[in-house]
This record gives sequence, structure tokens and C-alpha cells, in this order.
Amino acid sequence: MKKAYLFLLGFLALAGCEKQLDIIPKGQTTLENIVDLEYLLNQDYDLSTIYNLEILCNELIATGATGQPISTIMTSRNTIDAAMLTYDESIDRALLTATDASYTAIYRYISYMNQIIDRVYDVEGDDSRRPVLDAEAHIMRAWLHFLAVNIYARQYDEATAEELGGIPYCETIDIFEPRTKQSLATVYEKILADCDEKYIEALPDQSANVLRGNKAWGYGVRARVLLQMKRYDEALPLAAKALEYNSTIEDRSSTADSGTWNLLDTAPNNLLFIGAGIASPFMLVISPETAARFEAGDYVMDYTTDWSELYASMMCGAPAGAKMFFGFLAEVNPWGLTTERVIYTKAECLIRTGQIKEGLAEVDKVRVNRIHPDSYTPFAERGITDEAEAMALLQDAKWVECIGSFENFFDCKRWNSEEAYRQTITRTIPAADADFDGVPDGETSVFTLAPDSPLWVFPFPGDAVQHNSSLTQNY
Repeated sequence: MKKAYLFLLGFLALAGCEKQLDIIPKGQTTLENIVDLEYLLNQDYDLSTIYNLEILCNELIATGATGQPISTIMTSRNTIDAAMLTYDESIDRALLTATDASYTAIYRYISYMNQIIDRVYDVEGDDSRRPVLDAEAHIMRAWLHFLAVNIYARQYDEATAEELGGIPYCETIDIFEPRTKQSLATVYEKILADCDEKYIEALPDQSANVLRGNKAWGYGVRARVLLQMKRYDEALPLAAKALEYNSTIEDRSSTADSGTWNLLDTAPNNLLFIGAGIASPFMLVISPETAARFEAGDYVMDYTTDWSELYASMMCGAPAGAKMFFGFLAEVNPWGLTTERVIYTKAECLIRTGQIKEGLAEVDKVRVNRIHPDSYTPFAERGITDEAEAMALLQDAKWVECIGSFENFFDCKRWNSEEAYRQTITRTIPAADADFDGVPDGETSVFTLAPDSPLWVFPFPGDAVQHNSSLTQNY
């Protein structure tokens, strides 16, 4: 019965359609006790590919997983891949997005959380588990909506958030409750309500594994949301609180001896792991611009054979300087949170609130585990007092740290909303190296992406839009 029920849940997740989103009429659920509800939290979370986000912000230039060389994508033109690669705003992305696996997965898991929240105080079972499950479901619901609103809506800005469209914020299993798209301001208000500190404090200090929430994760979620809202003074103490519960940093120094990067998805630096289909960053091809951000002495880049310019050229026709990750033993956390990312949240908040040396010292806590001692020098000892100069160091270091995750895309959207940090991305793509001699054949093409381009907002998928008239596109 439980397996059949979970199978049914998987089909009923689209926020655009009432019949698809709602699971079963209230009062007829098969969830009978606390144990049943806990099954809904024991998920091997998978939100599908993160590739298009990474391509758009020029973290990547290709992936071997598509099986298409760059030249084919460029000449195809009227495809989503072409729009992302060539920054072509004329391509009708909404028309081409009949379905979206990430959108479907996000709202499917939200429906799980709503079932828990709706039933947790009614079913039979251990009373001590009720507030814990309720809290975890609320915070996971906040996180899933946070991911969605930053993909399918514009960047939050307090001055305009009331006027801008957001996403449906789903809080009920009632089939008669409309799933109406709400303003960006309302969505963020509800996200903050769902990750309120009263829920965080109900979580355990430690969890059984990286798929279940604890206080470090809860405080990290709230801090990351507030960072995206540019409320740096509020995010700072929450990030610090998260690190009081878990400050484990992945140590990559062993790569100097092993020659490969070994990182399990169960690693203790994961506050909560959420996957993206296949192991990331396997077969991702970083752009030449991303490759240039690596510091000299980087353990993964300089002391392993995991990054290959040859594979990038042979499998994807990538330009010189682009590199494919071909290590089999590393899996980053694509859609979840790690201690390192919380440290970067804390670091940026310190820098933004005038504590520049302290912020750079936080960055150094990660860097010392990323750069070989022969090349490492602390940022905090450079005597930097200018915010922009400190931010430039943080941005490069964090960019490299967050390859294979949502972070660089989200950060670009946030930084692009600020005059001091907005940037136009320039992507240069030479013609394919047909004979693999390292010399591109033919002319180059240059593509640019403006900070306020509509491409930064992804379209709602057609199978959601056709059932919900409120889901007008946010670009």
C-alpha cells in the first residue's frame, strides 16, 4: 500500500494543475501513523539536471551528457540549448518547454511536505516525533520554493517585489484550493515563515544521514534565503549559528597523493544532499572563463587528472581552455547545502557589513583545504580594506567551489541586481577543432548576456501553464 501511494504521489506534482498537484481528497489519505509520514521524508532527493543554469551563467560551456557537440547546438538554433549557449533572446523558450523535470520534481516533493504538515498532529504514533517532522517538512517546503522562485522568477528586490510575479506557493492538499501565482514579495514572506527559527529549533542537533534535516541545515537554509534577499545583516548571525552545529570542511589535500578527487555524496560537509540526476560534476565542461578562475595550486585542477581539455574538445567540440571533468569518484551537492557554502554566506555578509578582514578569513578557511601549501597565501593577510576588492576575491573562490550546483546562477542573478557588481557575460566560441590538433578551425563567434536579460528567468513549462491561467511568464 505504501509503495502504491508513493508511486501515485510521483504523478501528482505540477503546480499548474489542481488535479495533478493534489494527492487525494482530505480525509481519505492512507497515511495512518507517524512512521508512514516519516517515509515521505526519507527521500533520496533528485531535482534533475542543473545543466541549463550552469550554461547560462557561463560556469559551463557544454556537457558530455547531452551527446551533442557545441557546433551542432549552435546550428540547431531553435532549441532551448541554443538559446542558453548563444544567449539568443529571440528563441521562444516557453513554446519549447513542454515539460520541465526540475519543476515537476520540486512540486512533487512539496506535495510530500504538505501531506506531512497536514497530517502530523492527527495520525497515531510517537508524540515526540510530531514537532520534529512538522519542522523538517516546513523547512524543506521553504527550500523547494526558494529554488523554484529563483529559477522561474526575477531576482528579489524589496523595492519591486510587490509588483513582480513569483510562483505558486503550495501549502495545502485541498483539491479545491486554487494554485495561483503569487507576487515575489508574498513568496518570500511565505518562505521565511516556513523556515522560521521556531521550526529550526525543533530540529535535532544532528541527523542520522545527509538526507535528513538538522539545526545546521535549518539555520543554513534561512541564512541562504536572506542572503538572496540581500539582507546581509540578518543572514550573518544565522550562518554563524549553522556553523556552530556543523563546521566540517572537505579536505582535498589527499588528491596530491591519490591523483584523483574522491568525494562521496554522504560526506559530512553536506548539510542536506539533493541530487541532480547523474553525479555532478561528471562530464561537465567548464568554460575557459571558469577555468581561468582556478587558483594556481588548486588540488583538483593541478594535482589530479580529472579535468581534461582533450576530452572537452573530442566529446563536445569545446574551445581551447574549456575542460571536461572526467573523475568518477566525486559528487558535489547540486541542489542542497554544504558547510562550505554556509561559510561563503557568512563571508559575504561580513564583507557587506564592513568586516572585510573577517570575511576574507572565512574564505581562507575553505581555501586552505583547496590550495596546495606551496601556492597558498591567505586573503586575510593582504591588507584589503575595499569592499569591491574583497568581493572580487570571494567571487572567484566561491565560483570554483560551487561548480556543479545552483549557487553560481543564483549569485549572478543577485549580483546583477546591484550596480556595483552587475556584469555582462561574454562568451567566445571558436569553430570546432575538427582535427583535434588544439587549433580551432575557422572564425569565432562572440555572444553576450546582459545583467537584465529575460534569459535569467526560466519559463514555466507548458504542461503547468495550460492548466493554470495565473501562470503567466515572469519575463
